[in-house]
Amino acid sequence: MTALEVSTEHTPLQARRVSFDWAQTPLHWVPNDPFSTHMINVLHLLLPAGERWFVDVYKQALPLVRDPRLREDMIGFIGQEAVHSQAHSTVLDHMIAQGLNPSPYTDQMDWFFEHLLGDHTAPPAATAWWLKERVALIAAIEHFTAVLGKWVLEARGFERYGADPVMVDLLRWHGAEEVEHRSVAFDVFQHVDGRYGRRMRAMTTVFPTMFWLWVRGVKFFIANDPELTPAQRKALEPKVKDWVRAAKAELVPSPKEIFTAVPRFMRKRYHPTQEGSTARALAYLAGSPAARAAAEEAEAATRPLQLVVSERREPAEGVAELVLSSASGAPLPEWEPGAHLDLLLPSGLVRQYSLCGDPADRRSYRIGVRLTEETRGGSKEVHETLTSGASVEAHRPRNRFPLAPGKGPRLFVAGGIGITPILAMVRESAARGSDWQLLYVGRSRSSMPFLDEISALADAESRVTVVETDVEGLPDLSVALETAPHGAIVHVCGPEPLMEAVVDTLAELRPGVEARLERFHPAEGSAHGDTVEVELRRSGARLTVPADRSVLSAVREQLPNLAYSCEQGFCGTCKVRVLGGTPEHRDALLTVEERADSILICVSRSQDGKLVLDL
Repeated sequence: MTALEVSTEHTPLQARRVSFDWAQTPLHWVPNDPFSTHMINVLHLLLPAGERWFVDVYKQALPLVRDPRLREDMIGFIGQEAVHSQAHSTVLDHMIAQGLNPSPYTDQMDWFFEHLLGDHTAPPAATAWWLKERVALIAAIEHFTAVLGKWVLEARGFERYGADPVMVDLLRWHGAEEVEHRSVAFDVFQHVDGRYGRRMRAMTTVFPTMFWLWVRGVKFFIANDPELTPAQRKALEPKVKDWVRAAKAELVPSPKEIFTAVPRFMRKRYHPTQEGSTARALAYLAGSPAARAAAEEAEAATRPLQLVVSERREPAEGVAELVLSSASGAPLPEWEPGAHLDLLLPSGLVRQYSLCGDPADRRSYRIGVRLTEETRGGSKEVHETLTSGASVEAHRPRNRFPLAPGKGPRLFVAGGIGITPILAMVRESAARGSDWQLLYVGRSRSSMPFLDEISALADAESRVTVVETDVEGLPDLSVALETAPHGAIVHVCGPEPLMEAVVDTLAELRPGVEARLERFHPAEGSAHGDTVEVELRRSGARLTVPADRSVLSAVREQLPNLAYSCEQGFCGTCKVRVLGGTPEHRDALLTVEERADSILICVSRSQDGKLVLDL
């Protein structure tokens, strides 16, 4: 192993949860220059799948890293790469809206990263070898992303030629974060392997492959650009002279900048700190419109919303419908169909309730809460204390059950109060012009909320099937699922037996059809499993958690004041930082980047039988 020191230039890495509004971004965002536009646009083809692959590989490599600071850097890297993938995916959606469908190319990229470079069944020694090979490939790829990041921070052609400022901010925000974390992939490779021969093999594989994919991507965009005539497409076929012209204008990196990056990486004493300036990257991130908005949003998200019950109704037996307005009268945070609110009840309980109103209404939120007999206190407290005029706090809306994008066909299955997230989804699907169907199951019509609103939807008679189980018995799911439109995505919310029945029926009748589930409760026994050895690092305690107990219950014997609430993996109150071991996540809350270094100990356990927690 080559004994190179880990970089001394260091800044803690954080995932900046940026978002971009593409409403005003033209297809040719470099005015009158489709070649430069599409040469940069290739990033949007390669990065969503590629950076998801980075995340998957690094999650596997994380247990191999023993250096605490490098492990922390890996976790920050995973978070940043996950956000990069999401951000570039939004550009692809915008292209589709403008008539340029990138799917033929991105489908190939998905196959390339998920299958060709993905996991393969192999003996342990071969699996370990393949993991190290992929860690080396990532180090080589990240060398080029650092080179591109340095270039985009220094280039001034976008301003001279009037490029779209939102796209430029995306590129520079991403480039700045690539420069910020430019040493991580190389340092990880040095830590887990570091052999010079493997580094050379990675670069000799990565460079020609990336170059080929880039040229193919430019050709793909030009051939499918709906704003170009056939003559323009022929004239714009990629040529070196066009690349040189665009590089002189500082609209793309030059051939020299790309080709000379290869021998730099191959130098034995190479280290990525030679590429770009952390200070310059951080300076841009401090002023980036998207990064600043993300920082302000993150700060605001820590403050609970102050709400008041402006209306209360009973849309069905045992169901309280609450309209919650801002106590200050200020517009409420936006949300999308499928989102829920975390209500902070007066007793201190935190409970999650799906939003069922109109996302366009920024004046109020609407939820429906059924009073259940087997309650753990939440629904009873809502029904007894949240009367008209009562005040309550809530966290900002979160969405772990999003409506699939686009106009594709949809089948919705709702059981009882599970109609609450489905209601907004059905309205949105109708507004998009999707081919949708709804199966709504309940004991009786008198117990099924919002039937009147559903009946009022256009074409409800032909699209909505209502089943009263007290009268008709359990629904025949095979009929609904067999007749679902071809390519439909199934969204299901309701009691666990209903959702299990949908999943089982789909597996039998329609294998390959995607089902998205929203659970009221975690699956039975989800907090239990194999015995786990737990170390509480700050308190020094060591625990053995038996198979039939949750990690939370065992930890609370040592730390009785530890905060918790739902005990179901929904609220996030018991989230703890993981310092060692490999979590087995069973929650429905944490994001990909959060799962890299955190765990909800109420339901989750360990893949390798041990956990070191920051407690």
